Amino acid sequence: MLQRTLTAQPVPRNSLLLSIGLFVATFLLTRQTQVDALNGLGAPWALLITIAYLRVDSSWQLMIPMLVYASTSLVASLAAGHEAGNVLRFYVITIGTLLAFWVRPRRISAGVALLPLVFQAMIVSGVSLYLGYARDDDLAAGVRTYILSTDWGDIYSFDGIYYRVQLIGNALLPFLFLVALWKYREGRFFRWVTYISFIGVIAAGNLTYSIVIALGILIHARVWLRRHVIKWFALIAAVCIGTVAFWGDIDEIVTRKFDGSDSSMGIRFDQVDVAIRAWEESPAILVVGAGLGAPYPNGKERDYSQYQYIELQALYLLIQLGLVGMLIYVATMILAARSFLSPDGRIIFWLYVLSGATNPTIFDTNQIVATIILFYLFPKTTKPTKRAVKPSAPPRRSQLPLMS
Repeated sequence: MLQRTLTAQPVPRNSLLLSIGLFVATFLLTRQTQVDALNGLGAPWALLITIAYLRVDSSWQLMIPMLVYASTSLVASLAAGHEAGNVLRFYVITIGTLLAFWVRPRRISAGVALLPLVFQAMIVSGVSLYLGYARDDDLAAGVRTYILSTDWGDIYSFDGIYYRVQLIGNALLPFLFLVALWKYREGRFFRWVTYISFIGVIAAGNLTYSIVIALGILIHARVWLRRHVIKWFALIAAVCIGTVAFWGDIDEIVTRKFDGSDSSMGIRFDQVDVAIRAWEESPAILVVGAGLGAPYPNGKERDYSQYQYIELQALYLLIQLGLVGMLIYVATMILAARSFLSPDGRIIFWLYVLSGATNPTIFDTNQIVATIILFYLFPKTTKPTKRAVKPSAPPRRSQLPLMS
């Protein structure tokens, strides 16, 4: 019999308010670029939730090194003449991604908080499947032109059948799948969301997302696979057969990603080259960083200084913080995750971070919201300590039984 969880029980009124707040947060992250009136509201709203439910206790000492370093970097950046708006933005986001671990414990409705992400998965899946079914090049071209003109993302296909629907807001689709997968046995909602989000991730057409959900499936099924060795080998054989069967498509995808300096991977290699040149010219940037909000140096393919987010956003943060700041930031994140998330929550969190490692959708508002949701759905529970039983005093001589 399935055990009812906190997310399946009636939610108190104050927790329902938090659930609605998280609903608004995920709604803004998936819809703010499509509705002009909502544009730019995602980050302030996520920070508002973080501050409104912020918990202040002795565990805050974990944040002290990062607060000191980030504040010093902020002052240095302003003194160096970097744009104040960018400096403040990156300071708030960097600290905000850590503060998200320090929200007050509450019980939330997962269905309410995750619903906009489910809609995103359904939209992405529906568009991809319909365009593949219609096989209408004019229709596909018209849809793509509209999406590009509105800056919502991109839609394209190499064979006219499998359409990659890469919309803004897709960054949380792997996160949605992982959460639903780990809670698969906790209700019909999570089971349906697992299937819907899986199709959504495939329809999104992001190779890193697909790799991450494949890793998630293997990690989640590790106990089952350990007990069924034969089925484990059968799974490996099926993957090998599938790889051979679809090798042409796989080879085409990899070739397109690496073909040319302006390809997907070509841009990323250019960003690495730019960072290496910057470190060679100024070793101090490698050690202590160029300062929060410092522009990314321009490369051969693009003028990166015009963007606040690039494909290798983790590399951009390293340019700003340096090795010292990055080590403090990552160490704080590791300690916070171990302190406040359950083992399953930590697995999902690091898989989510991995999904954004080669995309411009990490260390941002998406991460703040994802961390808060994980904190509420996968909190670390402490085992109640057993009270020590004081041994009774030995019986007095007069109480000893008489021996006959």
